[in-house]
Amino acid sequence: MTDTELESRKNLLRSSILGNLPSEEVDTLARTFQSRDARPNEFIFREGDPADAFYIIGSGQVKTFVGYKNSIRRELSVLGPGEHFGETALLAGGTRYANVVSMCETHFIVLAKDQFDRLLQGYPDLSRKFVREMRGWLVKNQELIEEKADAVFRASRIHWSDFLLVFGVSVLLAITFSISNPYGIPLVPERPHPVAEISAFAAMEEYRDGHAIIVDAMPSNFYSQRHIKGAINMPAALFDIVHLMSFSEADKRKKIVIYGNTISRPYDLDIASKLLLKGYADVRVMKGGLREWETCGYPVEQKVPK
Repeated sequence: MTDTELESRKNLLRSSILGNLPSEEVDTLARTFQSRDARPNEFIFREGDPADAFYIIGSGQVKTFVGYKNSIRRELSVLGPGEHFGETALLAGGTRYANVVSMCETHFIVLAKDQFDRLLQGYPDLSRKFVREMRGWLVKNQELIEEKADAVFRASRIHWSDFLLVFGVSVLLAITFSISNPYGIPLVPERPHPVAEISAFAAMEEYRDGHAIIVDAMPSNFYSQRHIKGAINMPAALFDIVHLMSFSEADKRKKIVIYGNTISRPYDLDIASKLLLKGYADVRVMKGGLREWETCGYPVEQKVPK
């Protein structure tokens, strides 16, 4: 191996996601990765750039952030040696979602998109690890945007333009995640059939007998406050990630029960339609949602106030 390849091998072994690959695969990858250096405050890539490579940090630090007009900026994370970035857009098949800038002299090893795709084909478990990380990233940043919107809404001297800006940012992110998903499902899918309803009583009977899966269609912050015990949280913006991680082909034989709150019925119908398009034959929306379930005295889980 050349000195550059030996340096790449060392960085691969330190990697939080590739370090556990077989030794011979690490040696092969070391010959595939390219070396790159960045000066302080240098942009590695920007929002909207083509997704063309995967990065592992050898030394130094970078920060990731989303930026908008009028100097609005939201920092997402700071990454250091052994950590990686750039995989989200490669997996989703779109352009870059965020900006990445070096905080100091930083060294990377870089894997081109075609080599990254071949790596995932050879190691399906590695692909699942990336998807789990991406799901966590999306949930975390959805919550950050929701917290920002809530803080602005509660401010004593809020200007209407500030609120509209934060609301617009939230909508922009939701649309971006929805239309740039790995499976190309449109933001507002055509509903193949009218969605049937089910009562809370009938849903409980099916669930108790193991014949049904309960799906909570509310945003993650509402789900964390209170939800049906055992329900899977599937907000519309994260549909494809949650489906990939939480469902299997065997589940298509079960009844799927979607619920939310009264005002969230359009989201319930949206999730139900997407599951019908995925091939789930028996998808129902619960009449009365969470409120009806609680009225019947059925079990819920809720956050305990600190």
